[in-house]
Amino acid sequence: MNIKKFVLFTLLSLLFIKCSKEKVLSDKDLWYSLNLSNYEMTQQISCFCFPQDFILPKTILVENNSVKLINGMEPIKTIGFESFFTIDELFEFIEIKLKDDPEFYQIKYNDIYGFPESIYFDMSQMIADEEIGYTVSNFKVLKND
Repeated sequence: MNIKKFVLFTLLSLLFIKCSKEKVLSDKDLWYSLNLSNYEMTQQISCFCFPQDFILPKTILVENNSVKLINGMEPIKTIGFESFFTIDELFEFIEIKLKDDPEFYQIKYNDIYGFPESIYFDMSQMIADEEIGYTVSNFKVLKND
């Protein structure tokens, strides 16, 4: 093998190894490694829920890993406030649902921050209207202490 081919092979091998190691962090590990505790996001619940206002997109303000405002109001003033989560709580929600062995689920994670952007669970395809999903969009990091 001539020297040019050897160098090219070595560089390509190193590039492959480097790319493989970069994905060592799981999405959840990536999220926690960033240590973000103050952020804003739009969160929307997808379910067969009433009233209809419940499933409209909500702007969630998170400070110190706690939901502080939902659409500019104290959480308790929002219908179903206990169903709107921080990112950490969304990871907990996912773990709980996965332990319940859903018949179908789909989760998409954000490439930059690792948080779940889209979550959908159908626990039993034989039961109508028990599916639930969450969508997170418009994520913005706020000043962290």
